[in-house]
Amino acid sequence: MSPFFLGGVAGIILAILNFYASAYATSKTLSTPGISSAALTILSFFVRLLLLGFIFYGLSSVKEIHFRTALISFITAFTVCLIWKASRVYREAKPLIKQQNEP
Repeated sequence: MSPFFLGGVAGIILAILNFYASAYATSKTLSTPGISSAALTILSFFVRLLLLGFIFYGLSSVKEIHFRTALISFITAFTVCLIWKASRVYREAKPLIKQQNEP
């Protein structure tokens, strides 16, 4: 297989896993009361960032995977996931905004 293809697939898989890990961590911390929820959210962000750093550091030494392609596909796929989530949240909140503005 092509190193560019493998890099693209690796980046997309990592982006999707990171996105769902972020959503899972956020949903779990919302159920935690008080200030600890903010601390858990920040801690989970840094843990995921550290894990991604280690994974990409490991990928940089694998010759069968094009590293820059993996980085670019990760950034692109994660951005697409965030845009998708934001548009979904906006669509769900739109009726609430209209209800509040009506007299």
